[in-house]
Amino acid sequence: PGPEEAVDVRIEDRNLRETIAKLREDYRNVLIFRFLSGLSPEETAQVMQRSVGAVRVLQHRALSALKDLMERGSRV
Repeated sequence: PGPEEAVDVRIEDRNLRETIAKLREDYRNVLIFRFLSGLSPEETAQVMQRSVGAVRVLQHRALSALKDLMERGSRV
């Protein structure tokens, strides 16, 4: 990628991290474990001391909340 694309990627990454930081703690944790750390649902469940089903539901809700926050931020 060229310099402009690299800057765009860094800005998007920073915006995503700032938005994730606004989520409630359990939403933030499940997203970090699953997508940044690359843990499986089973590994995430073990770390978070929850069932695999609870992790999947939490992940779905966290992604939905993240999407809502990002959409609101883009309208400002």
